[in-house]
Amino acid sequence: MELKISNITKKYGDKIAVDNVNVTLENGVCALLGANGSGKTTLMRMIAGVLGNTKGSISLDGRNIEILDSAYRNVLGYLPQNFGCYKDFKVKDFLLYMCALKGLDGKFAKKRCEEMLLKVGLENVSNKKIGALSGGMKQRLGIAQALLNDPTILILDEPTAGLDPKERIRFRNLICELSKDRIIIYATHIVSDISYIADRVLLMKAGRIVADGSTEELLNIVKGKVWSVDIMRNELESYQNKYSVGAISDSKIKDVNVRIVSDVKPDEKAIEALPDLDDVYLYYFGEVAEVENSN
Repeated sequence: MELKISNITKKYGDKIAVDNVNVTLENGVCALLGANGSGKTTLMRMIAGVLGNTKGSISLDGRNIEILDSAYRNVLGYLPQNFGCYKDFKVKDFLLYMCALKGLDGKFAKKRCEEMLLKVGLENVSNKKIGALSGGMKQRLGIAQALLNDPTILILDEPTAGLDPKERIRFRNLICELSKDRIIIYATHIVSDISYIADRVLLMKAGRIVADGSTEELLNIVKGKVWSVDIMRNELESYQNKYSVGAISDSKIKDVNVRIVSDVKPDEKAIEALPDLDDVYLYYFGEVAEVENSN
């Protein structure tokens, strides 16, 4: 299966939200990583077929998704960034309602709902109203509804926003399990969400794909550009003004140890460090990636 995105552009007046994106996707998890406002959600909505494009095309196995129409929707699962659901619906009734919208009916729909509740761990709350669920449970319900039609293309837009670390881990494990025989496109601005599950990472900035590769390939881009140096605390502001500073921690030698991403060695005492995806994010976006919510 091949999903091909060709010269996709989306304009809102004079503003270009997505700028001439070209990507070909196959089975596995493709992470779309970028800061808020980078164009991720706009691109995901176009791939999901809920937003028209200004220029370009999207095709599945050589056929334009606009021509495929309902045949494309039948193989698609979509969890939008702001997953809206009716708070007075019971969990199982909501899924049955979504089955009807997707054209699933009868005994099959009921069986499929039960299977999805088990898969996302919501079988014990099937009779609860959605309004009584925690944020993590609502997100799991969102992935359940996206999977009802057993899609071969699964689109997830910021699916772990607002979840605690335990829920994030559970969600990532589920995505890893699902990725074996389908295309999963996972948009996020949180590096830890995709560090261990992405087969491919696209970095998106100002509507453009600025880097594309496996985690290892992206790490090679910043190899030799990540440094660790011990400094006095009163030097920190100066370093932050001059360099892209990532992690800051206590130092046994001086006051603090700083991790810096720089094309040049920032200090004669700086030591080259092994890069990680947070360093790649800092290199391209000039800011530290958001970390998991620990509340």
